[in-house]
Amino acid sequence: MSKKYLYFHDKFEEGEEHLHGVESVLAEAKTPYQFMQIVESTFYGKMLIIDGDVQSSVKDEYIYHEALVHPAMLLHPNPKKVFIFGGGEGATLREVLKHNSVEKAIMIDIDEQEISLNKKFLTEWHRDAFDNPKASVLNTDARQFIEKSVSSNSSEVIISDLTEPFDAGPSYKLFTKEFFELLFDRLTADGIFVLQASMLRNVTFRMHRAIRNTLSKVFPIVRSYYVYVPSFDTTWSFVLASKQYDPKALSPEKVDSLIQQRINGELRFYDGEAHTRMFSLPKDIKRILSEDTEEIITDSKPLVLKRKENV
Repeated sequence: MSKKYLYFHDKFEEGEEHLHGVESVLAEAKTPYQFMQIVESTFYGKMLIIDGDVQSSVKDEYIYHEALVHPAMLLHPNPKKVFIFGGGEGATLREVLKHNSVEKAIMIDIDEQEISLNKKFLTEWHRDAFDNPKASVLNTDARQFIEKSVSSNSSEVIISDLTEPFDAGPSYKLFTKEFFELLFDRLTADGIFVLQASMLRNVTFRMHRAIRNTLSKVFPIVRSYYVYVPSFDTTWSFVLASKQYDPKALSPEKVDSLIQQRINGELRFYDGEAHTRMFSLPKDIKRILSEDTEEIITDSKPLVLKRKENV
């Protein structure tokens, strides 16, 4: 007799959803900003779900977090100060701290309650990164922090690991042209910005393309890239925006050499071959991203997604 499970419905589009068997709910909280669940799934083990979206699983979170962090960090010749927006699991912070050049990593996440639960239940993710003396965590609004900081408070790399911009959520004002312009001013003259940019499929691309187009109005070099994340059951994308350096100029051999020189600790996914593959987009995606469109995200016309129903 087969075991019966509670099923979490991960909804992608109208008429498309993927099911995850859930054995138990380890923690659940409606914070002032979002609804979060930490569950034990049947196949992927421990899993974090926020506002009806799978954020990561213990089996494959390293794919997403290494892809988000290391291309930007290795592209910069000497990243000493890094800002992280979001990243409540602590895994983005964990990967940043593997770089021996880093002197200060400042994580800015508005949801103190979420971080508190993640510290307790997601130890496999953060691996005590929150307690690293190079790290500091500020529970404040990232936009207000950037607006109030002076231009001298600059960093070499800024990493945005925010939830998607759901209605009434905390993130939608952090994907606009005005915010990206603030980040440009807070980066050093050779600074780099990278962010997660939703699904990128030939049938699901609007958010990514709008983010890319918006960043192209601010930064001289903008590159899309993506990876397949098994627990998401789809490809997941990122956009890297740079003032000087082009990630496509890095050869596999150069990436592998930089990893040997500059990273302390194990990388399970990212290397020179993975770097080249991530930035090598297929023909259909390149066509979609090259289409002439006026999709620019602004404060007056933000990109806001409808909040999903929760389990």
